[in-house]
Amino acid sequence: MSIRSILPLAAASLLLTCTAAFADSDMTADWSGLYAGALADVNFGHSHFALPGDLGDVLLQTSHDHTSFAGGGLLGFNWQDGTTVFGLEGDLTSGNGTSSVTACTKVDGCFTSAHDSFTTLNHLKTDWSGRLRARIGWADGDTLFYAAGGYSFADTKLSLVGLCYNPADPTVPTVYNFARSKTLSGFNLGLGMEKPIADNVTIRAEYVFEDFGNTTYKGEAPEWNDRRISVRNSALRVAVAYRF
Repeated sequence: MSIRSILPLAAASLLLTCTAAFADSDMTADWSGLYAGALADVNFGHSHFALPGDLGDVLLQTSHDHTSFAGGGLLGFNWQDGTTVFGLEGDLTSGNGTSSVTACTKVDGCFTSAHDSFTTLNHLKTDWSGRLRARIGWADGDTLFYAAGGYSFADTKLSLVGLCYNPADPTVPTVYNFARSKTLSGFNLGLGMEKPIADNVTIRAEYVFEDFGNTTYKGEAPEWNDRRISVRNSALRVAVAYRF
């Protein structure tokens, strides 16, 4: 069973564990009002690379899975009607990791000293990402179970490092660099639970899925061709918030 297929099960297990850990609390939560907090997550990213319209280059890999850690802050507001809670929330995180694949202009010429070869290392790095979400939840005693969804964005940079190997001196390649930045847009969906741990302080655990679709990073022909990259992320998150 792959890591990606067990993420929903892991998320459910984490939420149940948190519920059990807080079972002795006798505080009653009022979920309405403004809150702010800090969050941390472990992110499981998947990126798929393609070279549209290119007949001369070959991707030695077409996709890459990576795990990274991120942290940041959140700000939100809730309205409560009986046991139903509605909310709007925004967050910003840093540190979502790098996806990398390798391309080669010769099927048999990647990292070779037999003849001239050209190898491209493709690095897609996410520095900042954020989410604007609507939440709807059900308050059961002092525990809030909720679903959330909305808009996601990510600040990315595609770096292409080209290594040209000359058989006359195969140990020292000529290095070429090219970079292109893009802000990705997509959607997110999540499930979570939240519970008070002190006066005006709550803790939460949740699972979040994000899909940024396909984005083309334009090249500079003939030196570089276009890269089309699709990005999807899953994350297990914890957060602490203070209610004003």
